[in-house]
Amino acid sequence: MTLNNRKSVFEKDFESVKERFPKLSYGWNKKSNLWVVSGELDICDSIGVYWNTFNIAILVSRGYPFCVPVVIERSEIIPRHIDWHVSPQGLCCLDAEQSLLALSKKGINLSDFIAEKIYPFFANQLHKLESEKYAGQEYAHHTAGVIQYYLEDLKIPSVEKIIVILEISLANKGLGRNEKCPCASGKKLKHCHLQEIQSIRSFGSQKILSDLESIKLHLN
Repeated sequence: MTLNNRKSVFEKDFESVKERFPKLSYGWNKKSNLWVVSGELDICDSIGVYWNTFNIAILVSRGYPFCVPVVIERSEIIPRHIDWHVSPQGLCCLDAEQSLLALSKKGINLSDFIAEKIYPFFANQLHKLESEKYAGQEYAHHTAGVIQYYLEDLKIPSVEKIIVILEISLANKGLGRNEKCPCASGKKLKHCHLQEIQSIRSFGSQKILSDLESIKLHLN
């Protein structure tokens, strides 16, 4: 999809994708208004030994680079089960939803997204197929995974403080940089969770409210 014969940001970025992952190609789907990247992704270990090849599709919205690509595993190498983070339709859960959303707000580079999110996901799946466990820690499912994101990625010290910070973020009230951080660390906000609160607010009120309600329900 070009305008006046000028390449879009996606098309320019795909040149790097093609260099790093030569078996992938793309097209524009007019019906769904999506860029569709498809093809094979070869997986090797850290020393370059070939492991396996996945047939995948990556759906990228026209809002690129401010979007979260959807990844579909077509080769059916991975079991279609929640414990494998793959839906019955082959949709892959690459990371915590909040983490991917925060990344999209900053803008992604497709080549880096494939290298840093998609490739490790499939490599880790192969590791689990071989050893029956993932190489690193995986996110819990559902609300437990939401809580894990706020605790581990945003370094909020407790579930109770997650609720406090989400309520403050949802209220969208001004919070001075020199005020005490609501996490109760005793530090000024600018030296503590300022960036994290800004990131949470970028999710939008609907997502913040959804997380807040699910966490409160989980505690009860």
